[in-house]
Amino acid sequence: MFQTLILLFRSIFNIQYSIFNIRFLSLTCLMAAILPSAHSQEVISLQQALALGLKNNYSIILQQNDAQIAKNNNTLGNAGFLPSLNLTASQNNTISTTHQEQFSGAVKDVKNGKSNALNVGAQLNWTVFDGLNMFVSHKMLGVLEDLGENGTRIVLEGTVSDITLSWYSIIQMKKLVKVAQDAVDLSMQRKRIAAAKVSLGAGSQLMMLQSTVDLNADSTRLIRQLVMLANARADFNHLLCRNPVTPFEIHDSIQLSSPRPYDTLLSEALRQNSRLTAARLNQDLARLGVRQAQSDRYPQVNLTAGYTYGTLNSQSGFLQYNQSYGPSYGINLSYNLFNGFNVTRAVKNAKILMNSGEIEVEDAGLAVQTSLYKTHQEFNANLEIVKMQLTNVGVAGENVNIAFEKYKLGSINDIELREIQQKLIDAEYQLILSQFEAKKAEVELQRLSGELLR
Repeated sequence: MFQTLILLFRSIFNIQYSIFNIRFLSLTCLMAAILPSAHSQEVISLQQALALGLKNNYSIILQQNDAQIAKNNNTLGNAGFLPSLNLTASQNNTISTTHQEQFSGAVKDVKNGKSNALNVGAQLNWTVFDGLNMFVSHKMLGVLEDLGENGTRIVLEGTVSDITLSWYSIIQMKKLVKVAQDAVDLSMQRKRIAAAKVSLGAGSQLMMLQSTVDLNADSTRLIRQLVMLANARADFNHLLCRNPVTPFEIHDSIQLSSPRPYDTLLSEALRQNSRLTAARLNQDLARLGVRQAQSDRYPQVNLTAGYTYGTLNSQSGFLQYNQSYGPSYGINLSYNLFNGFNVTRAVKNAKILMNSGEIEVEDAGLAVQTSLYKTHQEFNANLEIVKMQLTNVGVAGENVNIAFEKYKLGSINDIELREIQQKLIDAEYQLILSQFEAKKAEVELQRLSGELLR
């Protein structure tokens, strides 16, 4: 008799669920389409992802090209230390008809007379003194090279930060999908129980409808979470300069480090923060700009040297053939006595720019200090939230297990069970979100303190 009741219960249960199981078959198909297959997938670690991203990232390549140009420009020749040497050559040919009458009474007529002139020369110019401007220019080129290298470091830090956060974002999304999937499984189990009670006459249609509404809500959340995970994978592939649909798998979890003292982080940030370093380098450029403007108040001395060779063949004129060659040399001095006070104006403007550079350094330092303080507070707060949410998840999970047993016995209703289930979902979501927020703050602290690339 007992076995017969069991068979009857199962047959009724299967009839009730034949329709809604077909509905959720489409959800399973959607999950299979969005989630990549676990077979033949590349399992990529964070270190591998960073190596690939730093190698292929377009922004890094472009910045490295700019840095290389700045390095190529930092030469003695570009600063004006070295002389310039020019080679010139010209060949002039003319055909002319001339009629000449001299005071002696001689008359000379030449028809279609040819004249050939060849001139070859080498000229050397060397500025030996320009008010020390060449020394200032060389230092400025060095600062520009340092700015290029620091700019590359800024782009590298940004890329490392983006790839790292994208990596942990995928881990976060996978966990959220798991939470949403567990909620769907729990709601499906609840609906099966409600359907069985209705079939046995121990439940109500209202219970059945409410379980269906909650199941649809959980399924909607799961679908949206799956799409967000797929988009996070596409963004990650984009950072690695790969096709957005490139399959890969991540086997990892969000591991949080212990908080470091704020004073230690601040000391490191003020010493090696990339953006603060850029402000200091720009300040150095402004100081050198003042010296460069002041160099126009001094005279300029140039040395010149050359060698020329020339020949002339002519069928008319006073000379039939002429040849000359030999060196030349000299020294030139120029000194600007007055140019409308433009040098004074340029020096004043350069000093204003130097003052602006000092203000920018102070502003950048304060901005770094403020960002570091706020991020440090967020990191510590999220670590505490993670601890609390871990406790909440454990307690909420135990409550759900107890509530489900009571629901089967009819001790609690649908609304009470849903509330308890929702608390578990909320606790799991908050735990995952707080873990990601803590990791994001941790990465930002490393970037601000200049330790991210290490």
